[in-house]
Amino acid sequence: MAVRSTGYAAVWQDGGPAMAGRIVLDASALTFEGRQASRCIAFTSIASIRLGRGPADRVGGRPALVIELSDGETIRVATPELGALHELAEALSSGEEPQRNLPLVDDRAVLG
Repeated sequence: MAVRSTGYAAVWQDGGPAMAGRIVLDASALTFEGRQASRCIAFTSIASIRLGRGPADRVGGRPALVIELSDGETIRVATPELGALHELAEALSSGEEPQRNLPLVDDRAVLG
């Protein structure tokens, strides 16, 4: 049986400029896919997550999911999809993939 992955339109920032694309969540990793860069982060390398609503946590003025990695790096993720930050936070906390009835999105939803 194949593992289904769930994708979200997103903008993320990991110390450099904000990048747009999508985030794909599967059984063992979080993958950032964009026109400028891509990156895969294993769940085992995530030290903590929290919903950041303060000015320093925001990405492009939007509330963000703040992901702190075990090496000290911080990645902030914002998404235009209603409820997606809460779905991502729940999935990353539980180690389970969120169940969605929505189709996967592509980066055109964010990039225009």
